Amino acid sequence: MVQNQYALLEQDEKLMLMALPVAARWLKQAQLQPGENGLKPQPLLIPVRMKFEAPERKAAKENASLLSEMGIDLQPEGDHVTLRAVPLPLRTQNLQILIPELLGYLARQQENSATQLAQWLARREPAEAPNWNHSQAITLLAELERLCPQLLKSPPSGLLQALEIESAINALKHE
Repeated sequence: MVQNQYALLEQDEKLMLMALPVAARWLKQAQLQPGENGLKPQPLLIPVRMKFEAPERKAAKENASLLSEMGIDLQPEGDHVTLRAVPLPLRTQNLQILIPELLGYLARQQENSATQLAQWLARREPAEAPNWNHSQAITLLAELERLCPQLLKSPPSGLLQALEIESAINALKHE
């Protein structure tokens, strides 16, 4: 662990630094991809009733099948919308903030897809970054390897950084 935000890994006999918050975002995005059967809605113990303006209510109605595919169960009722279920990856979110932002986002988009929505939702993490520990990093890496091995084979920008130890050692030898 480096600065509670990075994990030092060995891959193909090279040392790599993994940005854990970036890895967590990619993992959440993968978890939010509905696949063939859609995401399984997890019923809320207490449904959340929220009042919305017309554009957000319209977005909820127009995107009802997409939201259902994403495991989000919204029931429009006049000026209100009742949230009855969300998929497991969203259970830790503050839904009274997330759902209005989500409907606002959907209202502003010309076209919506499950991939776009998964990416948008994955970026809605709490503002305060957690201090990662060794066991959390191992769990995250195991989930990444299981759900998105392609990310580790050809990582996107900002996920993995190779550490050039050999060049650093050679530079020290010549000083």
